[in-house]
Amino acid sequence: MREATAALLALGLAGCTHGLEAVVENPRAAVATTGGPSQSMIYARRTESGVVLIDLGWFDGPAALRRSLRRLDAEPSDVIAILITHSHRDHIGGWRAVAHARFFAADGELELLHGRREHEGWVPRWGARILRPDLPEPGELRVSTFSRDTALAFGADTVRAFAVPGHTSGSAAYLVDGVLFLGDALSHSNLFGGFRPPVSRYSEDARRARRSLLGVLERARPFGVDAVCTAHANCASFDDMFIADMAEP
Repeated sequence: MREATAALLALGLAGCTHGLEAVVENPRAAVATTGGPSQSMIYARRTESGVVLIDLGWFDGPAALRRSLRRLDAEPSDVIAILITHSHRDHIGGWRAVAHARFFAADGELELLHGRREHEGWVPRWGARILRPDLPEPGELRVSTFSRDTALAFGADTVRAFAVPGHTSGSAAYLVDGVLFLGDALSHSNLFGGFRPPVSRYSEDARRARRSLLGVLERARPFGVDAVCTAHANCASFDDMFIADMAEP
């Protein structure tokens, strides 16, 4: 019954999501998707110290954030940390609602998060030139950065953080409860189906992104990975065949 309920919830979140039962069946976690040209995921996880979020969505980000928190009987004030996979505008839309919390990001992302350097993929670069994204100024947020794989402790709960540069220079992945949240270091084709490394038009360095993806899949494996998820709410089981598919040219 719980598996069926989780599957129905996953289907109700968005028409183009895939495999979200991998994350929504956890009673200590909640997922919401936000609008825009493509749906973006906000993942909320209650820990011993407070609520931790992975990414902050895009259109209607603050409202989606509150929807996910309500499923945990929580409010934005209960959020203690936000783990940023990368700072493209479609994944940081709700930052003002949780500006009190501690933000975590790979150190290569800090200047991009603050708008002090342009993203290199031509789609996000020209999108930002046409319509400037709402980004935090230096000093508006408390940001802790990491330059290598590390463990983040929230009371008795541990999140593994991994650097996966390439999609952006500071792209990061986070392992929570056996689910590896890869941001846009992993992409999914809703038209053709299947997972693949990030494509060049959105990425700073697509070749480096592919190498980083293969590397993080191997580095995370010893910590127990059951599933992987993109930042656009597409998930899959983690197994050797999945890694082999990623390795194909």
